[in-house]
Amino acid sequence: MEKIVVGVDGSEHSAVALRWAAREAELHGAELVAVLVWDLFNQRHADGSRRFDPEYDATKADAALLASLEEALGAEAAQRVTRRPVCDVPAPGLLEAAQEADLLVVGARGLGGFKGLLLGSVSQQCLHHAPGPIAIVRTTAAGEATGRTDGEPERIVVGVDGSEPSRAALRWALREGAKRDAVVQAVHVWEVPVIYGPVGIGFPYYTTPIEDASRKLLDEVVDKALSETGEHGVTVERTLLSGGVATTVLDASARADLLVVGRRGMGGFQRLLLGSVSEHLARHAPCPVVVIPAEEP
Repeated sequence: MEKIVVGVDGSEHSAVALRWAAREAELHGAELVAVLVWDLFNQRHADGSRRFDPEYDATKADAALLASLEEALGAEAAQRVTRRPVCDVPAPGLLEAAQEADLLVVGARGLGGFKGLLLGSVSQQCLHHAPGPIAIVRTTAAGEATGRTDGEPERIVVGVDGSEPSRAALRWALREGAKRDAVVQAVHVWEVPVIYGPVGIGFPYYTTPIEDASRKLLDEVVDKALSETGEHGVTVERTLLSGGVATTVLDASARADLLVVGRRGMGGFQRLLLGSVSEHLARHAPCPVVVIPAEEP
Protein backbone atom coordinates (compact mmCIF):
# COMPACT_ATOMS: atom_id res chain seq x y z
CA MET A 1 0.00 0.00 0.00
CA GLU A 2 1.55 3.26 -1.15
CA LYS A 3 -1.21 5.88 -1.10
CA ILE A 4 -4.20 6.37 1.22
CA VAL A 5 -6.84 9.03 0.60
CA VAL A 6 -9.06 10.20 3.46
CA GLY A 7 -12.03 12.54 3.29
CA VAL A 8 -11.93 15.47 5.73
CA ASP A 9 -14.83 17.85 6.34
CA GLY A 10 -14.11 19.15 9.83
CA SER A 11 -16.67 16.91 11.56
CA GLU A 12 -15.84 14.55 14.40
CA HIS A 13 -16.75 11.67 12.10
CA SER A 14 -14.04 12.66 9.64
CA ALA A 15 -11.56 13.31 12.47
CA VAL A 16 -12.02 9.70 13.62
CA ALA A 17 -11.49 8.49 10.05
CA LEU A 18 -8.44 10.73 9.69
CA ARG A 19 -6.74 9.36 12.80
CA TRP A 20 -7.46 5.79 11.67
CA ALA A 21 -6.07 6.56 8.21
CA ALA A 22 -2.95 8.15 9.71
CA ARG A 23 -2.25 5.00 11.70
CA GLU A 24 -2.80 2.90 8.60
CA ALA A 25 -0.42 5.07 6.58
CA GLU A 26 2.24 4.77 9.29
CA LEU A 27 1.89 0.98 9.35
CA HIS A 28 2.38 0.74 5.60
CA GLY A 29 4.82 3.62 5.11
CA ALA A 30 2.25 5.07 2.72
CA GLU A 31 1.54 8.62 1.63
CA LEU A 32 -1.55 10.01 3.35
CA VAL A 33 -3.60 12.42 1.26
CA ALA A 34 -6.32 14.42 3.04
CA VAL A 35 -9.05 15.70 0.74
CA LEU A 36 -11.44 18.52 1.58
CA VAL A 37 -14.16 18.93 -1.03
CA TRP A 38 -15.72 22.37 -1.28
CA ASP A 39 -18.02 24.31 -3.58
CA LEU A 40 -19.89 27.60 -3.60
CA PHE A 41 -22.40 26.42 -0.99
CA ASN A 42 -20.11 24.14 1.02
CA GLN A 43 -17.39 26.28 2.54
CA ARG A 44 -15.44 25.45 5.68
CA HIS A 45 -13.12 28.06 7.18
CA ALA A 46 -9.96 27.75 9.24
CA ASP A 47 -11.80 28.94 12.37
CA GLY A 48 -14.15 25.98 12.09
CA SER A 49 -17.14 27.97 10.90
CA ARG A 50 -19.27 27.33 7.84
CA ARG A 51 -20.32 30.55 6.20
CA PHE A 52 -20.70 31.86 2.70
CA ASP A 53 -17.77 33.87 1.33
CA PRO A 54 -18.08 35.01 -2.31
CA GLU A 55 -14.26 35.09 -2.50
CA TYR A 56 -13.74 31.63 -1.07
CA ASP A 57 -11.11 29.74 -3.06
CA ALA A 58 -8.65 26.84 -2.91
CA THR A 59 -6.28 28.83 -0.67
CA LYS A 60 -8.94 29.31 1.98
CA ALA A 61 -10.04 25.70 1.63
CA ASP A 62 -6.44 24.59 2.15
CA ALA A 63 -6.20 26.71 5.30
CA ALA A 64 -9.36 25.07 6.63
CA LEU A 65 -8.00 21.64 5.77
CA LEU A 66 -4.73 22.35 7.58
CA ALA A 67 -6.65 23.52 10.65
CA SER A 68 -8.66 20.28 10.68
CA LEU A 69 -5.48 18.21 10.36
CA GLU A 70 -3.78 20.04 13.21
CA GLU A 71 -6.82 19.66 15.45
CA ALA A 72 -7.13 15.93 14.77
CA LEU A 73 -3.46 14.90 14.56
CA GLY A 74 -1.40 17.69 16.10
CA ALA A 75 0.70 20.31 14.31
CA GLU A 76 3.75 18.12 13.71
CA ALA A 77 1.85 15.14 12.32
CA ALA A 78 -0.32 17.42 10.19
CA GLN A 79 2.75 18.57 8.28
CA ARG A 80 3.37 15.00 7.10
CA VAL A 81 -0.01 14.81 5.41
CA THR A 82 -0.48 15.81 1.79
CA ARG A 83 -3.34 18.30 1.53
CA ARG A 84 -5.68 18.43 -1.44
CA PRO A 85 -8.60 20.89 -1.49
CA VAL A 86 -10.97 19.94 -4.31
CA CYS A 87 -13.74 22.10 -5.80
CA ASP A 88 -16.54 19.62 -6.50
CA VAL A 89 -19.58 17.90 -5.03
CA PRO A 90 -18.43 15.83 -1.98
CA ALA A 91 -18.84 12.22 -3.17
CA PRO A 92 -17.65 12.70 -6.78
CA GLY A 93 -14.74 14.81 -5.53
CA LEU A 94 -13.60 12.09 -3.13
CA LEU A 95 -14.05 9.34 -5.70
CA GLU A 96 -12.02 11.22 -8.28
CA ALA A 97 -9.23 11.87 -5.76
CA ALA A 98 -9.18 8.14 -4.92
CA GLN A 99 -8.72 6.95 -8.50
CA GLU A 100 -5.01 6.18 -7.99
CA ALA A 101 -5.21 5.39 -4.27
CA ASP A 102 -4.73 1.99 -2.66
CA LEU A 103 -7.37 2.78 -0.03
CA LEU A 104 -10.12 5.39 0.41
CA VAL A 105 -11.08 6.16 4.01
CA VAL A 106 -14.31 7.91 5.01
CA GLY A 107 -16.15 8.45 8.25
CA ALA A 108 -19.61 7.06 8.95
CA ARG A 109 -22.46 9.28 10.02
CA GLY A 110 -25.30 8.08 12.21
CA LEU A 111 -28.92 9.20 11.94
CA GLY A 112 -31.25 9.82 14.88
CA GLY A 113 -31.53 6.99 17.37
CA PHE A 114 -29.70 4.44 15.29
CA LYS A 115 -26.38 5.28 16.98
CA GLY A 116 -24.05 5.10 13.99
CA LEU A 117 -25.70 2.18 12.24
CA LEU A 118 -26.64 4.14 9.12
CA LEU A 119 -24.22 5.68 6.69
CA GLY A 120 -24.36 9.30 5.65
CA SER A 121 -25.15 10.01 2.02
CA VAL A 122 -21.53 10.79 1.07
CA SER A 123 -20.22 7.63 2.76
CA GLN A 124 -22.94 5.59 1.09
CA GLN A 125 -22.15 6.93 -2.38
CA CYS A 126 -18.43 6.32 -1.90
CA LEU A 127 -19.14 2.81 -0.65
CA HIS A 128 -21.11 1.97 -3.77
CA HIS A 129 -18.84 3.62 -6.32
CA ALA A 130 -15.28 3.48 -4.93
CA PRO A 131 -12.79 2.36 -7.60
CA GLY A 132 -10.81 0.30 -5.08
CA PRO A 133 -10.82 -0.73 -1.41
CA ILE A 134 -12.74 1.61 0.89
CA ALA A 135 -12.71 1.80 4.69
CA ILE A 136 -15.76 2.99 6.61
CA VAL A 137 -14.61 4.15 10.05
CA ARG A 138 -17.00 4.90 12.88
CA THR A 139 -16.80 5.73 16.56
CA THR A 140 -18.24 2.93 18.69
CA ALA A 141 -19.26 2.66 22.32
CA ALA A 142 -15.72 1.47 23.05
CA GLY A 143 -14.23 4.59 21.43
CA GLU A 144 -12.01 4.90 18.40
CA ALA A 145 -10.28 2.01 16.67
CA THR A 146 -6.70 2.76 17.71
CA GLY A 147 -5.39 -0.70 18.55
CA ARG A 148 -5.98 -2.98 21.51
CA THR A 149 -4.93 -2.06 25.03
CA ASP A 150 -5.80 -5.42 26.66
CA GLY A 151 -2.59 -7.14 25.59
CA GLU A 152 -4.36 -9.32 23.05
CA PRO A 153 -3.33 -9.21 19.38
CA GLU A 154 -5.59 -7.31 17.03
CA ARG A 155 -8.25 -9.36 15.30
CA ILE A 156 -9.29 -9.02 11.67
CA VAL A 157 -12.47 -10.85 10.67
CA VAL A 158 -12.96 -11.56 6.97
CA GLY A 159 -16.03 -13.05 5.34
CA VAL A 160 -15.29 -15.92 2.95
CA ASP A 161 -17.88 -17.43 0.60
CA GLY A 162 -15.69 -18.72 -2.22
CA SER A 163 -16.49 -15.88 -4.64
CA GLU A 164 -13.69 -13.87 -6.22
CA PRO A 165 -14.56 -10.70 -4.24
CA SER A 166 -14.31 -12.67 -0.97
CA ARG A 167 -11.02 -14.23 -2.08
CA ALA A 168 -9.68 -10.75 -2.80
CA ALA A 169 -10.90 -9.66 0.64
CA LEU A 170 -9.04 -12.57 2.26
CA ARG A 171 -5.82 -11.73 0.44
CA TRP A 172 -6.15 -8.11 1.59
CA ALA A 173 -6.86 -9.22 5.17
CA LEU A 174 -3.80 -11.49 5.24
CA ARG A 175 -1.51 -8.68 4.09
CA GLU A 176 -3.08 -6.34 6.62
CA GLY A 177 -2.74 -8.96 9.34
CA ALA A 178 0.97 -9.22 8.61
CA LYS A 179 1.37 -5.45 9.01
CA ARG A 180 -0.61 -5.33 12.24
CA ASP A 181 0.71 -8.63 13.65
CA ALA A 182 -2.97 -9.51 13.96
CA VAL A 183 -4.99 -12.70 14.05
CA VAL A 184 -6.99 -13.15 10.85
CA GLN A 185 -10.27 -14.95 11.42
CA ALA A 186 -11.68 -16.33 8.15
CA VAL A 187 -15.42 -16.87 8.61
CA HIS A 188 -17.51 -19.00 6.29
CA VAL A 189 -21.25 -19.25 6.93
CA TRP A 190 -23.39 -22.05 5.55
CA GLU A 191 -27.15 -22.02 5.53
CA VAL A 192 -29.66 -24.85 5.75
CA PRO A 193 -31.56 -24.94 2.45
CA VAL A 194 -35.24 -24.07 2.60
CA ILE A 195 -37.57 -26.91 1.67
CA TYR A 196 -41.19 -26.02 1.01
CA GLY A 197 -44.05 -28.44 1.52
CA PRO A 198 -47.60 -28.71 2.82
CA VAL A 199 -48.31 -26.78 6.00
CA GLY A 200 -47.63 -28.84 9.10
CA ILE A 201 -45.32 -31.33 7.41
CA GLY A 202 -41.71 -31.23 8.56
CA PHE A 203 -38.67 -32.41 6.67
CA PRO A 204 -35.64 -33.88 8.44
CA TYR A 205 -32.32 -32.32 7.53
CA TYR A 206 -29.09 -34.22 7.13
CA THR A 207 -26.62 -31.35 7.19
CA THR A 208 -23.34 -33.24 7.54
CA PRO A 209 -22.59 -33.20 3.77
CA ILE A 210 -23.27 -29.44 3.65
CA GLU A 211 -21.00 -28.79 6.61
CA ASP A 212 -18.25 -31.03 5.21
CA ALA A 213 -18.39 -29.29 1.82
CA SER A 214 -18.30 -25.89 3.52
CA ARG A 215 -15.26 -26.83 5.57
CA LYS A 216 -13.51 -28.11 2.45
CA LEU A 217 -14.29 -24.85 0.65
CA LEU A 218 -12.99 -22.74 3.55
CA ASP A 219 -9.76 -24.73 3.76
CA GLU A 220 -9.23 -24.51 -0.01
CA VAL A 221 -9.79 -20.75 -0.09
CA VAL A 222 -7.54 -20.06 2.90
CA ASP A 223 -4.74 -22.34 1.72
CA LYS A 224 -4.79 -20.78 -1.75
CA ALA A 225 -4.78 -17.23 -0.35
CA LEU A 226 -1.82 -18.02 1.90
CA SER A 227 0.04 -19.44 -1.08
CA GLU A 228 -0.75 -16.44 -3.27
CA THR A 229 0.21 -13.82 -0.68
CA GLY A 230 3.10 -15.67 0.92
CA GLU A 231 1.90 -14.51 4.35
CA HIS A 232 2.40 -17.88 6.04
CA GLY A 233 3.50 -16.22 9.29
CA VAL A 234 0.05 -14.76 9.93
CA THR A 235 -2.07 -16.56 12.51
CA VAL A 236 -5.25 -17.65 10.71
CA GLU A 237 -8.32 -18.98 12.49
CA ARG A 238 -10.78 -20.87 10.29
CA THR A 239 -14.32 -20.47 11.57
CA LEU A 240 -17.25 -22.40 10.13
CA LEU A 241 -20.69 -21.23 11.26
CA SER A 242 -24.29 -21.80 10.26
CA GLY A 243 -27.10 -19.28 10.11
CA GLY A 244 -27.99 -16.12 8.28
CA VAL A 245 -24.84 -14.82 6.61
CA ALA A 246 -25.03 -11.14 7.53
CA THR A 247 -26.13 -11.57 11.15
CA THR A 248 -23.68 -14.42 11.75
CA VAL A 249 -20.70 -12.48 10.41
CA LEU A 250 -21.76 -9.46 12.48
CA ASP A 251 -21.83 -11.63 15.60
CA ALA A 252 -18.38 -13.00 14.73
CA SER A 253 -17.02 -9.46 14.42
CA ALA A 254 -18.30 -8.33 17.83
CA ARG A 255 -14.75 -8.22 19.24
CA ALA A 256 -12.93 -7.54 16.00
CA ASP A 257 -10.72 -4.54 15.31
CA LEU A 258 -11.48 -4.68 11.61
CA LEU A 259 -14.00 -6.42 9.36
CA VAL A 260 -13.09 -7.10 5.71
CA VAL A 261 -15.65 -8.13 3.10
CA GLY A 262 -15.78 -8.45 -0.66
CA ARG A 263 -17.95 -6.35 -2.93
CA ARG A 264 -20.12 -7.83 -5.65
CA GLY A 265 -21.22 -6.09 -8.83
CA MET A 266 -24.63 -6.76 -10.36
CA GLY A 267 -25.31 -7.16 -14.06
CA GLY A 268 -24.47 -4.18 -16.23
CA PHE A 269 -23.85 -2.06 -13.15
CA GLN A 270 -20.54 -3.77 -12.49
CA ARG A 271 -18.66 -2.19 -9.54
CA LEU A 272 -21.58 0.18 -8.89
CA LEU A 273 -23.81 -1.92 -6.64
CA LEU A 274 -23.05 -3.78 -3.44
CA GLY A 275 -24.35 -7.20 -2.64
CA SER A 276 -26.98 -7.12 0.09
CA VAL A 277 -24.71 -8.86 2.61
CA SER A 278 -21.78 -6.49 2.00
CA GLU A 279 -23.97 -3.43 2.39
CA HIS A 280 -25.60 -4.74 5.54
CA LEU A 281 -22.20 -5.40 7.11
CA ALA A 282 -20.87 -1.99 6.09
CA ARG A 283 -23.89 -0.33 7.70
CA HIS A 284 -24.07 -2.28 10.94
CA ALA A 285 -20.59 -3.59 11.84
CA PRO A 286 -19.35 -2.67 15.34
CA CYS A 287 -15.85 -1.87 14.03
CA PRO A 288 -14.23 -0.28 10.96
CA VAL A 289 -15.15 -2.08 7.75
CA VAL A 290 -13.01 -2.43 4.62
CA VAL A 291 -14.91 -3.37 1.46
CA ILE A 292 -12.80 -4.91 -1.31
CA PRO A 293 -13.84 -5.12 -4.97
CA ALA A 294 -12.86 -8.13 -7.02
CA GLU A 295 -9.38 -7.78 -8.47
CA GLU A 296 -9.44 -7.26 -12.23
CA PRO A 297 -7.34 -9.59 -14.41
